Amino acid sequence: MVTRGSDDRGLVSTLERATYRAETPIRRLVRSNRLNPLPHAGTISIFLLIVVIASGIYITLFFQFGFAASYESVRRMKEHQIQTVVRTIHRYASAGLVLTTLVHAWRIFVAGRFRGPRRWRWTTGMASLLIVWLAGVTGYWLVWDRRAQALNEATNELFGGVGWVSAFLVRDVIGSGAGSGWSFLFFIWLSHLALTAVIGYFLWRHVRHTRLRLLPPRHWMAIMFGSLVVVSAVFPAELLGPADPGRLVEKMPLDPFVLFLLPPLLGGWGWPVLAIGAIGVTLAMLAPHLWSRPTPVVEITDDACTGCELCVVDCPYTALSMVEQSTSDDEHGTQPRRPLAVVDPEACVGCGICIGSCSFGAMVLPGFDAMPTVDPDGKDVVLACSRHVRMSSLDDDADRIVIEVSCSGMIHHNAVSSLLQAGAASVQAVGCAPGDCAYGWGNTVLDERLSGTRAPHIAGKWSGLATEDWVAPTEFADAVAHPNAHAAVADDAPPTGRRLVVAAGVVAASVGAVAFATQAPFGGANDEAAVRVVVDHTPGFQLEGQPAPTGATGDDVTVIIRSGAEEVARETVVMSGRTAIGIVDVSVDPGDSDLGISLVEGSTNTELFAGAVSLEAGQRFLVEATDVPPPPGAAEGRRVFSERNLGGCGVCHSTRPDDDLVGPSLAGVGDRAAVQVAGLDAEAYLRESVLDPDAFIVDGYRAGQMLPTYRERLSDDDVDALIEYLLTLRDGGSSQDAD
Repeated sequence: MVTRGSDDRGLVSTLERATYRAETPIRRLVRSNRLNPLPHAGTISIFLLIVVIASGIYITLFFQFGFAASYESVRRMKEHQIQTVVRTIHRYASAGLVLTTLVHAWRIFVAGRFRGPRRWRWTTGMASLLIVWLAGVTGYWLVWDRRAQALNEATNELFGGVGWVSAFLVRDVIGSGAGSGWSFLFFIWLSHLALTAVIGYFLWRHVRHTRLRLLPPRHWMAIMFGSLVVVSAVFPAELLGPADPGRLVEKMPLDPFVLFLLPPLLGGWGWPVLAIGAIGVTLAMLAPHLWSRPTPVVEITDDACTGCELCVVDCPYTALSMVEQSTSDDEHGTQPRRPLAVVDPEACVGCGICIGSCSFGAMVLPGFDAMPTVDPDGKDVVLACSRHVRMSSLDDDADRIVIEVSCSGMIHHNAVSSLLQAGAASVQAVGCAPGDCAYGWGNTVLDERLSGTRAPHIAGKWSGLATEDWVAPTEFADAVAHPNAHAAVADDAPPTGRRLVVAAGVVAASVGAVAFATQAPFGGANDEAAVRVVVDHTPGFQLEGQPAPTGATGDDVTVIIRSGAEEVARETVVMSGRTAIGIVDVSVDPGDSDLGISLVEGSTNTELFAGAVSLEAGQRFLVEATDVPPPPGAAEGRRVFSERNLGGCGVCHSTRPDDDLVGPSLAGVGDRAAVQVAGLDAEAYLRESVLDPDAFIVDGYRAGQMLPTYRERLSDDDVDALIEYLLTLRDGGSSQDAD
């Protein structure tokens, strides 16, 4: 019979049962619950993070920043065997880190270890998983190969319609004006480091207030690192071709642990997939609230507490502390202060491990009996943790009593000895496998108590009479049928002989599978060609290759692409301030075609390209529509002219010939200024016009139209820069790059 059963058929328990059954082949393969690596996924993740950081520091010693420089530095690493192995270890350990963190998160969820006081550990763990993924993405960006190009393309697909993002992509990443790319890749590298630091912070938040181990047993670390070295030496990470905007994203291996979003992003499903992902992350974060359940809290009887502190030492989540207290009553007066155990209800997870530490019955866990009141005479008594009983398929047996406890660590040595003394035919303790205890170390604590190495321990005459079995919850029936067949609970004892070979083989195969998975093929656009138009143009200013300014302030800018007589694309470019800036992509059939590309601004139609083009599959034809850059000293003045919070001159003055607005057109003013007022050279006239606009009135305009506010509105440096820019506006054309 079972003294207290539980029938939990909820979603979480159903998933837990399915998970342990799915892991059965691995447990059978290693033939030992102690050698199953899956329960150690959390601590293995921390070990892999250390490997990633250490290998990343080594790689950085040989890394340079810049589009060409970064790629070349990685290419040189490929020529050095040690650097190649370390870079590959970094790649595979990063992918493995994502995988083991996912496995750990899943096992935590199905075990219900995300509820109650552990909800913040769950939240910080989920945040760490998200940031680990983001750090992996930035790592792939740094190489500046075809994968980095795919990331650029995906970013443009998602955010190209946002003005400032589009401006950043055109001017700092994709456009020809991006230069060497040193600043962009240095920013990505800093982001990579910052994300790693944030991971460390969340990890600290995740493990604080706990006494559980942070690293896996040494044999797992040795086997894992050895497997990484061997697999990295045999299957070194490849280096794809450099990022090339003149090529489409082509067929390539794609790491599914980090770059799994690229196929839908590049396939036009970006926002729906991101929305689904955001919903999934939100649900995961809200899991402690969506699947909440009351957590029992240990109750302490102060009169029975002796202040021995054993419960404080054994509590895995530091929910107990010793506090000096004094008592008083009418009969005895004030008693001396003495330390008593105090429980923090916000930290207690209801494991009951502290109850197994208390020899004086000072602690009670609601719903469980520390000292079972059963008649064991002549019967086999099984003390089992609630997970095993809940997932049990154990048949009823009149000669067997199953007593459920919250955790095997709750079992008190007095309970074992009293059952044996009362005539129990046998006493068997059944708990979770090493590393798999729902409360961290309940199995280890009980094993040490029964073996006499941890206080309070069983009396010597009863030592060794109770059998111990540490198995997966779904193997409870097998443990009861074969007592003492699963007794090894020492995590740190290294495997030997055949079991060592099998354990190493399982881990090596896992690392090899991760390495193989990072080569997952991605099809790309291998049978298409394309045309790309990069636009960075302020209407009213002069385009490269054009004889004069085009458009007028406030005009929309539309790109039209024709193939022969057919119009294949018409797209209005997003505005960033007063500047049209963005990327227009269109797919075309490979082969020969007559292309026409024009820019329409209001009533102005500017032909950017017209001619015959031959494109092969995977090739992209590039055309840029960018404004003539100003002389270096006039760049700041151009900004003063354009930005409304500074000069805002473009509101009233156009730089296009014969385009008079509120004020006269400034096209050619750099020439006219020198002869406009007798006795004033061009610079003096322009300065007077800015600071004292009514000193000279152009024919056809009246005084007072331009307010004399710029003396207070602009600094002396702003005025000097503005005049230098106006001097560049000559009859032969104007220059700009204003927003």
